[in-house]
Amino acid sequence: MKNPYEHDWLEDEVRVGRTGQWLALVVFLLFLVVPAASLLVPSLRIKKTVVPASSLKERLTAWETVTKTLPLLEQWRRNDQARVTGSFGGGNAKVFAGENGWLYYRPDLEAITGKGPQHLEPPSVAREKSAKAWQPPLPVIRDFAAQLAGRNIRLVFVPVPTKPMVCREGLGLEAGVSIPPAWNLVGNDLAAAGIGFVDLFPVILSRGVDHERFLKQDTHWTPGTMEAVAREVAARVSPGAAPAVSRFETMQRKGLGDLVGMLDFEDGEKSLFAPEEVELKRGSNPPAGDGGEVVLLGDSFVNVFEDPSLDFGEDGETTIGAGFASHFAAALGRPVQTIAINGGGATAVREAFARLPTERLARVKTVVWVLSSRDVLLPEIPARRAGIEWRPVTLPKAETTPAVPTATAARELVGTLIERSDIEDPTQTPYAEAVFSTVFKADDDSEHFVFFWGFRKRQLEPAAALEPGRRYRLKVMPFEENAAANRATRLDDLFRPDLVPVFAESFEPLP
Repeated sequence: MKNPYEHDWLEDEVRVGRTGQWLALVVFLLFLVVPAASLLVPSLRIKKTVVPASSLKERLTAWETVTKTLPLLEQWRRNDQARVTGSFGGGNAKVFAGENGWLYYRPDLEAITGKGPQHLEPPSVAREKSAKAWQPPLPVIRDFAAQLAGRNIRLVFVPVPTKPMVCREGLGLEAGVSIPPAWNLVGNDLAAAGIGFVDLFPVILSRGVDHERFLKQDTHWTPGTMEAVAREVAARVSPGAAPAVSRFETMQRKGLGDLVGMLDFEDGEKSLFAPEEVELKRGSNPPAGDGGEVVLLGDSFVNVFEDPSLDFGEDGETTIGAGFASHFAAALGRPVQTIAINGGGATAVREAFARLPTERLARVKTVVWVLSSRDVLLPEIPARRAGIEWRPVTLPKAETTPAVPTATAARELVGTLIERSDIEDPTQTPYAEAVFSTVFKADDDSEHFVFFWGFRKRQLEPAAALEPGRRYRLKVMPFEENAAANRATRLDDLFRPDLVPVFAESFEPLP
């Protein structure tokens, strides 16, 4: 019997004519030639600084960085992002676009829906191994509090609820708050260790509707919420304290918000969003100097409305005195020393605090630690993706002099770059400015811990191309004297507490 399916394949045969073959070949060659041309002509690249590498892994990473900056692909990506956001209201890997113009930082959402800080990832061969072991936040916080207690310093811990916890309108949820299950676990854990834990949910809930609580296009709170929190924290630190007599000047400021920046449109496409207007109150006596019994540690929630890189900080006139530190000091009625680093609320501020002179530490009675609750609630994998790291920090002994000398003046340094920290893609970070750490060996064999600008306004700086193994001449100054660099996000993979950090004002390669 004849097989009825014997010649069915002949009916499915597809023939491509000569014209179709030539068209397919041309398209294929375009995909090869255009990126190759971008690589061969460096002036066509949007980002020209590529970090040279020695190891195979570093070379692959560097090559990946180059290919991401091809102008054609970069332009397509930005145009597609503008179309997706403008036409369909879509976000990207960092930003979730909600309803009614609300934008949310995706790690903030993961802080609500995730497994919490006490979750430990099981070992797996499928996971990429990290050079640095993961440190869960709660043991690190307890250790820091214990070291402070050993110096008769109390810790007041103030985790700020993230935007999706207290602004549910853009998520299509009923008005109210979304308290993560881990929130009470964290509070109880720290309270059991004798740490003052300030729950801000009642304060923020009393602020009324969502747009009175947080900015719609930014990860941070409104000025009104910031001021209410400053008064609440001051009342917890010193109940019954008389507020300082301070005149507040009212000013209007506008900003697009950091979440619009993370969408990474072309400048002309940012018109999809209108700037948000805020009313700031700048105090007549902003806290200054390093005196007083209270030290405030913080992240961008402390710096917003003062730091120009955070979009609302400056508009032809300084707003120093309009942020959290000034309102907190006014409500407390006494001076406050502030150490606030964008994105560095978990570790960098504790490292900076540990470098204070011993005689200064001896005068401290209270440390107030304000940071995003995202840093505390995220488990390992999403925390690593968000650049959050909890490192143990050891305070100097109370009875000893500082082991690390302090830099006192600008000076010239000639030496060889030994190692450097990695720099993230500026378009994919929550902050527009960052400094990165390096270690130089001077000609006298001494080592120096030097920070450089990595990127500003989401554009890589020339120092991003520093090459390990090359000699440079640097002009360095004490790190604390550059206010902008002190507030900026610190990309520090090296962690050299034995060396005093300095900042490079300029550099030049040597033959």
